Amino acid sequence: MKKRQPSGDSVSESSGYCSNVEGQNALEDTLREEDALKILSLNKLKGCPLLACQNSIRGCPVTSYPRIIGLHQEMCKFPEVKKFTVKSKLNLHQALSTKFRTFNQAFEKSRQVSFLFKKTKDCSSVKICAQHYGKEENSFTLTLYDKRDRHLHKISDKTGLKIHIIPAKVFKEVGSIVKYKIQISK
Repeated sequence: MKKRQPSGDSVSESSGYCSNVEGQNALEDTLREEDALKILSLNKLKGCPLLACQNSIRGCPVTSYPRIIGLHQEMCKFPEVKKFTVKSKLNLHQALSTKFRTFNQAFEKSRQVSFLFKKTKDCSSVKICAQHYGKEENSFTLTLYDKRDRHLHKISDKTGLKIHIIPAKVFKEVGSIVKYKIQISK
């Protein structure tokens, strides 16, 4: 059996906040809407300050309480682009089964590219589309990582309407939250 090697790419420093979202892998751990609203109202009653996402300068409109912002920033759609590369996390539970939804908009202003995802029919994985609405196609590489930051799955292609299916084994091995890196060619 072939072993994966550590890639040296670490996404752990991307949020700047020490929130552990790894424990949210099971559906049983997901808050119901009324429970979430109750927690938000408790934060408001206690006078917790509202904070803007650290990515608000790049277009993120989210404002919430400190612990919630910490969790949001780990999977924010507007991560910082460094050397044509972004690192973030993909949450299987945020994908819809009825339509595609944006999971990364970091290259929207500079390259007119949005990355979208949708659950597969059996809801065990996602389909990904790197859609461009500018005049030029862009080459990209999307790499998914395991919990030890080793390469788990890689997609290299051009932006357009092509749909890529992430193997269900990725989410079986890592859980519902997967680290990823997107690189766009210069």
